[in-house]
Amino acid sequence: MLRLLLSLLACAVPAWACSVPVFRYALEHWKPDAFEAVVTHRGTLTAEALRSLEESGANLAVRTVVDATAQEPRVSIRFPRTKAELWSGALGEVAPVLDSPARSEIAKRIGEGQSAVWVVLESGDRARDDAAASAIDERLEYLAATLELPRLEAQDIANGLVSVAQEDLRLEFSTLRLSRGDVKEKIFVAMLLGAERGLADSREPMVFPVFGRGRALYALVGDGIRSETIDRAATFLIGKCSCQVKEENPGADLLIAADWEAAVKARSAPLPDLPTLAEIAKSAPVAVTISGDVATATSKAAEPWWRNVAVILGIFALIFAIKSFRR
Repeated sequence: MLRLLLSLLACAVPAWACSVPVFRYALEHWKPDAFEAVVTHRGTLTAEALRSLEESGANLAVRTVVDATAQEPRVSIRFPRTKAELWSGALGEVAPVLDSPARSEIAKRIGEGQSAVWVVLESGDRARDDAAASAIDERLEYLAATLELPRLEAQDIANGLVSVAQEDLRLEFSTLRLSRGDVKEKIFVAMLLGAERGLADSREPMVFPVFGRGRALYALVGDGIRSETIDRAATFLIGKCSCQVKEENPGADLLIAADWEAAVKARSAPLPDLPTLAEIAKSAPVAVTISGDVATATSKAAEPWWRNVAVILGIFALIFAIKSFRR
């Protein structure tokens, strides 16, 4: 009960202020959970041997374990929450586990500004898979024409909750079909089926909306792939981020090698140029002397000169602070 109350409080505090849509807030602020990479080895393990893991760009937490019986360095990749094993094998064979064509395409589309990529995981039954894909495509096309993004509030922009302007937000969905028999996507398929309990036992077609930094919202399975459930997921993704705490939102993070920080910066609105001293001086207040019925302007400062200097320095300090905060 206490944990529930704390969770509700964490979500309720920022709820009134955040006008940023969920998909954009997630891209900018929700760091993906790290999959655990446990490297088992015997003797000394060089930095070169670990480079494929540590420099992959994937959301991994690497740790090493000495095992006197190990014949060669091996690695076990485990899910963040359950710690269930996703894959294990020789350290030299780990590269295809960390990335795949489908995951790279998802990262590319999201980085270009799409709201979400809806991954259609095929069942193997062509008719049912085509029906599921058609249902998704048709409904997303309708929603893209009818849904509206929330209006960004100036205060949220000033507070650094979003780094793009209203006109740079895109309400755009796309789909990506994924075959369970695709050898290059074997790990990705296993990852999706391991995102929720019970999915691995189902042979139904499934749909996973992927957004943010590679977060699968939840699975729509079989008969659950219908207008009502699609609408609910899409409305959540483009709606206001009512709870900024990632863990209190639905979804599971996927293992994807991507530079999300670069993707955010590439699409961020540029900061305005700092004003020059001459521009600031021109905008400084001018004293007005009232004499009889005639008002005349004078360039003589009404305050001591050092006060104007202090004002100018204060303006520069404020601009520098805002720029540093937005970084």
